[in-house]
Amino acid sequence: MEWVKIKAESRKEKGSNVCHQLRKKGLVPGIVYGRKEPEEQLVVNLKELSEMLHKGVRLIDLAFPTKTEKVFIKAVQMDPISEKPLHIDFSRIAMDEMLTMEVEIILKGQPKGILAGGLLEHNFRQLTVKCLPNNIPDSIEVDVSELDMGDLVRVKELKLPQGVTAVTDPEIVVAGVHQPKEEEVAAPAGEVSTTEPEVITAKKVEGEEGAEGEKGEKGAADKKTTVKEEKKSNKEEKKPAKEDKK
Repeated sequence: MEWVKIKAESRKEKGSNVCHQLRKKGLVPGIVYGRKEPEEQLVVNLKELSEMLHKGVRLIDLAFPTKTEKVFIKAVQMDPISEKPLHIDFSRIAMDEMLTMEVEIILKGQPKGILAGGLLEHNFRQLTVKCLPNNIPDSIEVDVSELDMGDLVRVKELKLPQGVTAVTDPEIVVAGVHQPKEEEVAAPAGEVSTTEPEVITAKKVEGEEGAEGEKGEKGAADKKTTVKEEKKSNKEEKKPAKEDKK
């Protein structure tokens, strides 16, 4: 991994208001610590730091006016809207001491399984490694061209540079080729279901009962009318009989 120099200046002032004023001037507040030495407040140039972060630089020669320190970027606080660095932490390192850092995993090649209709899935993208500062790789490349359907690559199968060991669980799956999941087929637009909803059936039953009720009431009304007409007819038949008697 490449070492990059960046200018830094010490600062004594602390607090959110001070940091806010520094950012207005195009500076990024930060701190450097480690190796049992006192922590030191500092500022770096926003443009220089942004360029380094964009390139993925991790190892820094932190150049103060009176000294230069070997450090690596421990943490960066970013603005969620502008995506500019707001604060940065540097950790001092010694060239003869082992470091533990995360390194990007990059897949190379086209798997055989893709030609058979498979899908390549990149499950694990950052590998934690341990090594000396000068042995830190820029990335870990994984050749996946020989992967067939159902094949997997685990951490323990990665080829690491000399002097670099993986700290991550060796059984974690880095990548694999698998069969695409079957998707549910939607019914054609014009197709109507043969099963009627229960609510609709209930309404039909209610309608039929109502119709039967109406028929029953009408039948009863007709029956009453017939009885009245019969009584009236009997009265009319009796009237001539009374006249004959007279």
